[in-house]
Amino acid sequence: MIKLSIETKKLEDIEKLSEKIDIFFTEREKNSNKITLAGKLAAKDALLRSCGISKPIKFYKKIEIDRMPSGRPFIRVLEPELFKKLSRYKSSVSISHTKEKAVAICILYK
Repeated sequence: MIKLSIETKKLEDIEKLSEKIDIFFTEREKNSNKITLAGKLAAKDALLRSCGISKPIKFYKKIEIDRMPSGRPFIRVLEPELFKKLSRYKSSVSISHTKEKAVAICILYK
């Protein structure tokens, strides 16, 4: 089985969230620039939607989007309940952006 989701975020969306940044990002993530945050938020949304989670707000800080030394993004799940749900799958995430928009795709597969 394959589950896939693609999400986009505009830089202006992140600028509007600046006062609520603590809801969406972990301490490690908050040090990123705004367009990188847009990509990370798109990746989180893509992951949560591919899991079938329709109200993701409580899970944003329970997921970190980090990078391998090669620069490839990966998902770190910090919430045991969500980790259990995702442990049935392997995952792949890809993020790209321009100066104004970010896009992320998340694929869950067995």
